[in-house]
Amino acid sequence: MLRKFRVLFFLTIILSLVLSACAQPEVAETEETGVEPGGEVTAEVTEPVEEETAEVTEAMEETMEATEAPEATEEMTEEAAAGERVLEIYHWWTAPGEREAADAMFEALNEAYPDIEISENPNPGGGGVNQRVVLQSRIASGDFPDTFQTLGGAELKNYVDGGVLQPIDDIWDELGYSDSIPGPLENAVTIDGQHYVVPLNMHIQNILYYNLPLFEELGIEPPASFDDLIAACEQIQAAGDMVCLALGSREKWGDAFVFDSILLEVGGPEYYVSLFKGEVDVATDENFRTALEMYEQLIPYLNTDHSSLTWDQAVGMVGAEQAAMTIMGTWAIGAFIQGSDWQPGEDFGAVTFPQVPERILLFHPDAYGVTVEAPHPEATRDWLTVVASPELQIPTDVIQGGLFARTDIDPSEFPDPIRQEMQAFVRDNPDKLILDQHGSIMPATAQVAYWDLISAFTVSPDIDGMIENVDAMMDTYSVQEESAWYEW
Repeated sequence: MLRKFRVLFFLTIILSLVLSACAQPEVAETEETGVEPGGEVTAEVTEPVEEETAEVTEAMEETMEATEAPEATEEMTEEAAAGERVLEIYHWWTAPGEREAADAMFEALNEAYPDIEISENPNPGGGGVNQRVVLQSRIASGDFPDTFQTLGGAELKNYVDGGVLQPIDDIWDELGYSDSIPGPLENAVTIDGQHYVVPLNMHIQNILYYNLPLFEELGIEPPASFDDLIAACEQIQAAGDMVCLALGSREKWGDAFVFDSILLEVGGPEYYVSLFKGEVDVATDENFRTALEMYEQLIPYLNTDHSSLTWDQAVGMVGAEQAAMTIMGTWAIGAFIQGSDWQPGEDFGAVTFPQVPERILLFHPDAYGVTVEAPHPEATRDWLTVVASPELQIPTDVIQGGLFARTDIDPSEFPDPIRQEMQAFVRDNPDKLILDQHGSIMPATAQVAYWDLISAFTVSPDIDGMIENVDAMMDTYSVQEESAWYEW
């Protein structure tokens, strides 16, 4: 009975996520059209399609019928009795730098527990956008893996509210993990006072990467503010045909990354948190309007084919010297090294952006937990002890690009000066960490709607329409109520 309740609850969550793509604020939303690289970007206004809701509902009913399968408890007992040591794991690390990091992660597990067989299910798609669809469909049918990659924040809360993950406070206590990581990181993976996952890294979102030799040749200092960024773009474009700022909008969250950096400068950290907790009246807020006006100024300096590119293709534009800069998370370091054969401090530089009015690092963790119906719970718990260890975090994070979750690891373990400096800054200033767009302060359904709106604005800027849509979105998804869990 409990199993069927979990399935039903999770199906409800999936329905809400799917319908969030159909449910529109009162002002019609702008939708991007697909384009080829280098092509023109156009936009068209679409209205909600009620037929989609009916189709989704029918599909959900069919799935519910399919969930009347036999309980998995007996199978789990038989496997445990047979002493089977398997870890069935879902993750999305498939891009350059990510795939190599996944291999390092599994090698660390093999060294600690050579008897655990890894059953790997990689799902391409930056930030796990594709994995969520595959994983949620499987869980909705009652077929649970042992563990899966998830982000902290609202995404994790979604899984916890759906009854998918079990609390693992005993593992945290056994490892003393709270003493080894920053408080804001622990808060991002704690729901209603309980730990549900073990984070293996901290990814910083607001990093501006730049072509180091080009900047030295043109005498440009790394931008610390929006005005610095615009001035650099003007100088770069005056020197040639290179795109100033590369952007990959295919999955839409890249647009939000850029806009977030502007919001952070305009309003400061307290405002940033209040906005995404739904405490700001967007309709009358001058900070939000000003940030949109500034973002509109930046759009002409973006690549015109951004709607067709993924995040790693935007990074590749910089590596191919087609663009001078890009704003992306720490995972871009691995993409530069593995995808473009560029070395930090030699071919590219990086700074957190903005640096005014104060230096704030927007972050999220990659993390793993134990599902409530894990077929191999003991092997999974052993896996989590390895996830928390320096033996896994050092090789994995060095390759993939993230910072160590553990601040007791020496920053000099990183081979590049970029992350050595950032890791030391986080260790000494943990209060400067704020949950970002991937971790998300807003509820998951609102986050997707927000990305859609930002992406549409990037294609066809309409400040008044954007404000009206975001204001309606905040009400539609009860952002203030649903985001009350987050503490900075």
